[in-house]
Amino acid sequence: MSTPTRGLAEANAIRSAKEILIAHGLVPGAESHPEWLPGEIDRSWRRSVSAGATREPGSFHYVNEFDADSELRRAARPVLDRLAAMLQDMGTAIFLADRTGQIVARQVTSRSELVRFDNACAAEGFDFSEESIGTNGLGTAIREAGAVFVRGPEHFNEALEDLACAGAGIRHSFTGRLVGSLSLAAPADAAETMMLAMAREGARQIVDTLSATVGRREVALGRSFRRHRDKGPVIVLDNDTVMTNVTGLSFLNAESHARLWDSLLSQDWSQGPCVLDLDLQALQARVLAHRLDDLGDNPAFAVEILNRRRPRAARPRMAVPPLSDPFVVHLQRVAARSTAALAVTGPSGSGKRHVALEWLRSANHREPLVLDAGDLETHPSWRREAREALNSNRTVVLRRLEDLPVSQVNAVKALSETVPGADPDDCSTSTVDPGHRLAQGRLVITADMSRCSAATLGALAHFVTGVELPPLASRGREIPVLVDAILKPIDMSRRPILSAATMQVLLRWEWPGNLAELRSLLEDLAREFPGQSVSPYHLPERMWDAANRRTLTRIESAERAEIVAALRQSNGNRSKAAALLGIGRTTLYRKLRALGIEEDALLSAPAHPAQG
Repeated sequence: MSTPTRGLAEANAIRSAKEILIAHGLVPGAESHPEWLPGEIDRSWRRSVSAGATREPGSFHYVNEFDADSELRRAARPVLDRLAAMLQDMGTAIFLADRTGQIVARQVTSRSELVRFDNACAAEGFDFSEESIGTNGLGTAIREAGAVFVRGPEHFNEALEDLACAGAGIRHSFTGRLVGSLSLAAPADAAETMMLAMAREGARQIVDTLSATVGRREVALGRSFRRHRDKGPVIVLDNDTVMTNVTGLSFLNAESHARLWDSLLSQDWSQGPCVLDLDLQALQARVLAHRLDDLGDNPAFAVEILNRRRPRAARPRMAVPPLSDPFVVHLQRVAARSTAALAVTGPSGSGKRHVALEWLRSANHREPLVLDAGDLETHPSWRREAREALNSNRTVVLRRLEDLPVSQVNAVKALSETVPGADPDDCSTSTVDPGHRLAQGRLVITADMSRCSAATLGALAHFVTGVELPPLASRGREIPVLVDAILKPIDMSRRPILSAATMQVLLRWEWPGNLAELRSLLEDLAREFPGQSVSPYHLPERMWDAANRRTLTRIESAERAEIVAALRQSNGNRSKAAALLGIGRTTLYRKLRALGIEEDALLSAPAHPAQG
């Protein structure tokens, strides 16, 4: 085998060519690269200059954010072990990078190699992307989407000039995406040209291993995706995978995925493909949807976007948040038509108090006096305080009228007709001309009509119904908007991220506690998972049980609960969960599907076809 060593003159010529390029920059008329310089090295230098890659040896970025149990690492592990055995005592190290260029695995066989590569920051967790440190065997192989040999001063960063690195990109055969790179590295004066062939072969073996882990269903989905992807924006999905091309990506997020999936499941497919008008992301789209019948019992669909994006009509900006816009607007209209006391009704937890307070804020009312109907009997001065508030143009909000003691019903009736200037000790009905009633200060009550006594319902006859809030279960399409509004006040870095599978569970839940239950759930998730992804198994057990498509036996329910507990304990790491349960990964995957346990894997990262 020949040794690709370079003499001092050649090394200096390479450094000189690199310095000239850096000095001239990328402006037109800059000196072209020498004919003897490999084209991939020149292209990489130019990209490095353009990206502002560092040349300083001590400026490497330590990211250390990777999944030790990722699909790429699992597929590469046996390949790295075989290469390490072949290269033992040859002073050659083996590196694996993910698609971002971060080193996720390293194999060295001696203490001296460990020190050499540690000094060059060539270790797990360091960013070796071309954009970060310039030309190198890992990052450049990803950018070139092929194999490269980078020797000595061809490296952009000075810390790597004593090394020679042979790298090859790793392209997933199923998705067509570059998922990482493999590189062999050795001292520049001891490198072998055979390293490049070994890197290529190692990358091919990793691709083969990745392909072997893809199931029949995923292959069929990929085949359908490739069949439709040239027709424009397209989305191919089943209950745990979604693929889209770049033009289809703008139509998809967690909310639109959940809406799309539910819409597709509700269609009658007996007549074949159908044209649908759907809300996707912030856009309306007409789509041609196909059910993929060659994928077994579990449904899967291909969705072609027929029209280019047609924006929705812009909503007028309002002084109230989106959480209660329709109901607050309606209450505003009723209040503008009448000066009578107002009633906001609806089931417990539906957001009645919130709507009342938002209306007051939107109309620039003074801070209201808020009373709880259930406390009036033990609060003897409440009538005086309420009348004083009304006489000073303050609104009185009386909450939960369903809890009103019978002894206080007449007092509330009298208060509903209180007008400015009334005798504070007179609780009788006022006969003052309604035209002299206060324009802003008024009585507003909230009530769950289904829980009110007959006497309380009689008192409600003195109120104008301002707005009646429906139960949350009948407002399913609003849930994504409500979720966004409830989470909006939380700092973005600490806001929980709901996966599409999680949003599907929320859309299917019956919400017996209405809006209060949704708010409480989201606040709990924000405390428990700040800035983290929330999977269905992080939700209360009653919710993902209800979302399950079939009734489980008692044994299945117990098994399901144990698997979910293991997933929670391992923070979603399926290898660790399988180890905790004492079963193999394959067995765990089978049980996840059989028991309807929807987790983060239910929405994989959108797969894009390779470009170029």
